[in-house]
Amino acid sequence: MFTTEHFIWLGLCALFVALMTFISKKSFSLKFAGYIMCGICAVSEISKIMSDMTESEKGGMFLEPTSLPFHLCSLMIFAVLFITFGKEGKAKQTVIDFMAVMGTLGSICALLIPTNGTDFTKILAYQCFVYHAGLLWFSLYLIICGHAKLGIKALGRNMICLLSLVWAMIYVNSALSQYNTNFMYLVRPPMKNLPFLTLDYGWYVYFLHIVTLGAVIITLFHLPFIIRERKLKNK
Repeated sequence: MFTTEHFIWLGLCALFVALMTFISKKSFSLKFAGYIMCGICAVSEISKIMSDMTESEKGGMFLEPTSLPFHLCSLMIFAVLFITFGKEGKAKQTVIDFMAVMGTLGSICALLIPTNGTDFTKILAYQCFVYHAGLLWFSLYLIICGHAKLGIKALGRNMICLLSLVWAMIYVNSALSQYNTNFMYLVRPPMKNLPFLTLDYGWYVYFLHIVTLGAVIITLFHLPFIIRERKLKNK
């Protein structure tokens, strides 16, 4: 974490996000941007699957359960597909609003805490940084180009959606506990020696910390949009 390789990765990702944001803001439709993000998702998942296949005791191979797409950022793949190919309507707008916030915050956290390492000789490092850089770009695109409608109602919906996923992932992690899964980092912190997110005081305190931290960060992210919304209503 924050080694020379890590800073190089962060620089490359920042350059990609800045360039793609500049280009897409001027000329990309939502559909076209979605197609590009679908391509990034496909390359990311294929490389992860091919890298994490495990031999079965009875012959053949299966995907390592820890690589299933149940982390918050991985779940955004399904959001990208729905945004790109789904019908216009309230459901699609809800997904756009959710992805705009969670994709931005989640990808930034993933880039700062590279759980797949930063080694330039490892394919999973490329998978991690390329995918999250793409996710950050697409999420920012949704916001900058006005596709995401963020306000007080969006904050409420996003909180409910996130808490619903947290509840579901508690069950998923429990069902796959024999494989040592840690989806959405609800079992234990993503890395050791992180401030605030620690098991030093027990799991219940850690769970309260991670849920509270998420709620605070999401609220702060929505705050400028809520203030802007109120100003427009007052006018």
